[in-house]
Amino acid sequence: MGRRARASVAQLFGAKPSDAVVGSRYIRVLDQYLDSLHQRQQHPNRSLFYDHVVIAHLLAFFNPALRGLRSIGELFDDPGVRKRFSSPRIPKSTLSDAQQLFDPGYLIPLICSLRDRVKLSPHDSRLDDLTQRLLAVDGTFFTVAPRIAWALFNQNDRPGKQGSTRKGGIRLHTQFDILQGVPHEIALTPGTTQEHQELRRHLQPQCFYVLDRGFLSFELLEDIVGHQSDFVARLRGGLIVQTVDRRPLTAADQAAGVVEDAVVQLGWRADRRLQIPQVRRVTIRFTDRNGEQVELVLLTNRMDLPAHLIGLIYHHRWQVELFFRWLKCLAHFEHFFSESPEGMTLQVYVTIIGTLLIALTIGAKPSKYDYTLMSCALLGWTSIEYVQQAAAKRAAARQKTAQKKRG
Repeated sequence: MGRRARASVAQLFGAKPSDAVVGSRYIRVLDQYLDSLHQRQQHPNRSLFYDHVVIAHLLAFFNPALRGLRSIGELFDDPGVRKRFSSPRIPKSTLSDAQQLFDPGYLIPLICSLRDRVKLSPHDSRLDDLTQRLLAVDGTFFTVAPRIAWALFNQNDRPGKQGSTRKGGIRLHTQFDILQGVPHEIALTPGTTQEHQELRRHLQPQCFYVLDRGFLSFELLEDIVGHQSDFVARLRGGLIVQTVDRRPLTAADQAAGVVEDAVVQLGWRADRRLQIPQVRRVTIRFTDRNGEQVELVLLTNRMDLPAHLIGLIYHHRWQVELFFRWLKCLAHFEHFFSESPEGMTLQVYVTIIGTLLIALTIGAKPSKYDYTLMSCALLGWTSIEYVQQAAAKRAAARQKTAQKKRG
């Protein structure tokens, strides 16, 4: 049997890979990788391949009107659509089965390749002195139907609690690269999975992990140092903190609101202490948007960095929260097309690929305006060149506003 037709990302962007369009080199990267996906799990009786599924998901990502498998299937009932994307018919049941069959892990090398091409995101220049990859780590929760057995849990199922409510939920664990402005690693698990345990399974060397107080586990912090990485984490209450030495504050520290920089010994009971040679507690006091005084207490193993830089690093942890907001609210990611872990993970990975495509096209971290204009460009209402020009104009306006505030 002859080779089946392969789907092409170039047709998604309304151009051939050889055309001189903005971002064509990234289109070629995707098309080359889709070609390799097309060869995986070949079978003489199969007409729907991995690359067809990826193209269908990318169409849904860039067109919020495609809200489910049925609408995708009806779109590919059109012979013109099938011809444009070199794709067969994609009935709802066939796409549902394919999402469970294809391994989403095959997309990880493509995500890494695109991520490595993303330019650095605008950030404070003081962070450039850090030689390690700066990762903000957090997770977000998605409610799913209680019929999904692998994501099922009992709400209020505690000793002495009468009755329980069956709920379904999954958790998206994310390591967000602060300097690049894109996700570095993503994992999807049942909603009851502990975040610090999931991070322990994915620790890497030469990284600087920025953590909220929910990750404050002694085992996790010890494992981070054991992997030749570093951390800064928000300190939570209920721990035994013994001050060993107080460090002097510089003028820059005081200007940043630092009120204490101390070497401490940390424990949560007399026989269990943090097994790290030295840790610092950096306390920062500032006024929030409501005019109230807030005290932020941070813990880190980095003894060489100035206290105000520790506070600056933790301040950038908010980028992962903004990414979750973008994912849920702006990229219309409130609905999963599959009920299997493989299918859900596949949809998440394709969403990341779409996000990286926008970032590569405009040369910056995507906003809701970039996503909207890119969607319009792929519908043929405007051009990719205009999307790039509009993004550059917004970036210039933001830079001008920032200069006025500093001046």
